[in-house]
Amino acid sequence: MSETPSEYPVSPEAAKQSPAVTQDAQAERESHADSAAADQAPADAWEAPQQSVRPDPVRAPHAGVFGYVAAVVGIAVALWIVAGRTLVGIDGDLVRWFAYSLGPVYAILNIFVARNIILTAKRGYNLRPSAVATLIISWVCGIGFGFLVPDITEHGLVSMVSLSGGEVAQEIGIGVANPLATVSVALTIFALVLSGLSARGPKPPVDEDDY
Repeated sequence: MSETPSEYPVSPEAAKQSPAVTQDAQAERESHADSAAADQAPADAWEAPQQSVRPDPVRAPHAGVFGYVAAVVGIAVALWIVAGRTLVGIDGDLVRWFAYSLGPVYAILNIFVARNIILTAKRGYNLRPSAVATLIISWVCGIGFGFLVPDITEHGLVSMVSLSGGEVAQEIGIGVANPLATVSVALTIFALVLSGLSARGPKPPVDEDDY
């Protein structure tokens, strides 16, 4: 029997691939690489989502003037609550009592509200209208409280409205004065919270890709 050779000779021409076959193989490899990169891109985007950023502030000149006005008006209303009655000759015990209690508390709250308003303007953000509304209503209630609150004098309870309206006006003032003081302080606290939120700026926009 004749032995079968283990290796067949290959001609040099057959060992060399044709240029067309080489180009087809290279194109196929590039196609597989592009497909793999396309499959990997969504995963990378999911792993590293874009972070939301706050909008850039737009600064306006003299935007913090209202903050200084709020501080001046708030201190003036606090002084009115404490000693406004002395302008018509009513100098009782509540003047000294309010000077150590309600007056300083109200003034300090208004100063912090004014500080938040100034910070909001300096950072280029818009002050919430609700903060302005609650602050102004607080001032109105404080002024009304100064008119209606009776003071303890040697002649009994006397208020600014009782000097012109008599006993009936004084009884009405006693019933309305305390609620006005409570509402005034509460609204000032609300204005402090709302102005503080305004100083932080608007919330960053929500991106659907983050979920």
